[in-house]
Order: sequence, then C-alpha cells, then structure tokens
Amino acid sequence: MKTHRIASTLFASTLLLGAVSLSASAAPTVSISGVDHAGINVPDLATAITFFQTTFGAKLESDITPGAIPDAWKMAFNWRKSSELKRFVMMRLPDGTGVELFQYSGKQIDHHRPHQDDDAATHIALRTQDVQSSYDAIKKAGLTTLNEPVTNADGTQWFYFLTPWGSQIELVGKVKKAV
Repeated sequence: MKTHRIASTLFASTLLLGAVSLSASAAPTVSISGVDHAGINVPDLATAITFFQTTFGAKLESDITPGAIPDAWKMAFNWRKSSELKRFVMMRLPDGTGVELFQYSGKQIDHHRPHQDDDAATHIALRTQDVQSSYDAIKKAGLTTLNEPVTNADGTQWFYFLTPWGSQIELVGKVKKAV
C-alpha cells in the first residue's frame, strides 16, 4: 500500500510539474471567469438527484422534461437517432457550482461504464475543506473509493470515488498546516 501511495504521489507530481510548465504559453483566446457546471449522463435521475442532495447538500434548481428532440439536434450533438432525452435537471452545490444531470432512453444506449483511459471519458473534481473527513464519509456511505487520499508535494490532497452509477468524482483540498 505504501508503494502504491508513493507511486501515485510521484505520478501526480509529474503531472503537476508538466501543467506548471505549460501555463506560461501564449495568452488565451477565450476569457473565462470560472466553471459554471458539469454535465453527467445518468441511468436513473431520481437516484442521482438523491445522491447529490445527500452527499453534497445540492439543491434542485431546475427540472425539465423536453419534448421530441429534432434529428438535426441529435446529429449535431452526436446522439443516436433512436435516443430520447427523458429529463434533465440542474443541481446547485453549496459553493454555487452546477451539476447538470441528463437521463436518456433508447435501445442503442450503452449502459456500460467507459474505461477511464478511453477518449472522452471524464470526471469532475470538487473542492473540499477536509479531504480525510470527506474520504471517511464516502467510505461510511458505502461508496467505492478508487484510492486513499494522496498528498502532492505542494500540499494538495485528493482521492477518487465512484457514484452509484459509476461516474468518477475526485475530491481535492489542501492539507491543513499545524499551527
């Protein structure tokens, strides 16, 4: 386990150093002020809503059941022609970050969790004030954790876990310094 933690820390530190050296590139062409929301497809919207409410204290901000989606829209967004968007909601986390949840139906939808090394596989990372307490709470809730908290050289601490439907979420924070 200690070897795994060291290897994870070295890997994460290497990624961090690479990111720092890339940040000195040319000025961006699009100016952003932050992340508004992340969108996640889920197999069962009721389960996902309850998960975000009980795990993170999220509030339901909007709940939409759309009508028929035009084929041109489906083609533009790379949907299968037989798929339908059943419902989507916007959840708002206590810090203001949005999480948009989509539930689709259709005979061709792949309900298998993608491999995280597949192109377009994603995760969202949420900030927490206390990574270890968050890790303990996730374990107590019976959710699957993918690693124990890792601490990078700069004091950033993080771990990943799976939602009930298999999406990856990373919780990130800074190690509290002893006073």
